[in-house]
Amino acid sequence: MQKFKLLASLLLFFSFSANQVLATPAKATAAGDSITMGFAADCTGNTFFTGGFFCLLGGDQPEHSWFDGWDSSVNSVHDKYKALDPGVAANKGAARSGAEMRGGGDSFSIQADRVLAETTVADHVEVVLGGNDICNRGCVDGANCGDPLYTDAQWRGAVRAGMDKLVNGLPTGSTVVLGSVPRIQDLRGAGLAKQSGNWRVNCESVWSTFGICRIATDGGTMNGESFATRQAGITAAQQRYNEILQEEAGAYNGTNGIEVIAEYAGESQPSTGTFQFGKNDIDGGDCFHPSVAGQNTVADLMWNGNPDK
Repeated sequence: MQKFKLLASLLLFFSFSANQVLATPAKATAAGDSITMGFAADCTGNTFFTGGFFCLLGGDQPEHSWFDGWDSSVNSVHDKYKALDPGVAANKGAARSGAEMRGGGDSFSIQADRVLAETTVADHVEVVLGGNDICNRGCVDGANCGDPLYTDAQWRGAVRAGMDKLVNGLPTGSTVVLGSVPRIQDLRGAGLAKQSGNWRVNCESVWSTFGICRIATDGGTMNGESFATRQAGITAAQQRYNEILQEEAGAYNGTNGIEVIAEYAGESQPSTGTFQFGKNDIDGGDCFHPSVAGQNTVADLMWNGNPDK
């Protein structure tokens, strides 16, 4: 009887292990913006005497990316996969700094084309876009400027434009993880806290000089809207965009044998869209992008919402 129990346990163990290996993808890829590219992640200062501008001007730091960064300071999604199966491949060749879900030459739809054009098409795709869709707008209310926050219909249309291509082009059995839009509304508060008492960092100066996400970082009136008005509008849009990602994931899930999930599961659940960035989670260069610590947090949150593990 004991031998039978031991044999049964071993069979269960090997069966579980095999299923774990089979759950991992052969190749993972990412669509994204400067967050995925690790922009300025290890920059710790931006004042003249610290030489911080040299770090900031260095731009992308792909080695610190939450998705496939190879620097030892970041435990990326790819690192986590390799701990399960060293043979899992990954790249973020479709992602570009400055990309939006909807607009410009690096939209989700265009990045989906890049994903499908790769020599070996991925069977696992992670998407984190949307910060620039907010940051590149000039106002909350369309009556106040010509480039207001995108409407629900505009945002939904952009999500569908990319998803239509992926579900019709990825191999059957693939997975698409729609990562949520980060809380842009936290950036000003996190930056002010970061520069407080730190002579190496002047977030307000960098935001003003380089026009970084002015709709969220400018504390004054902009296009007739106060900061409080803009922050309330950004908060509402950011949450609604994530709800739409959740809705569209449900609508596309199962199409052509493709699993589609949203990493956002509501405001009460941990996700990249509900995590409140603090002073240690943003870099000290532009006081906008995730620091190395922030990149690790994004990696952990995206991994938690990942079904292929």
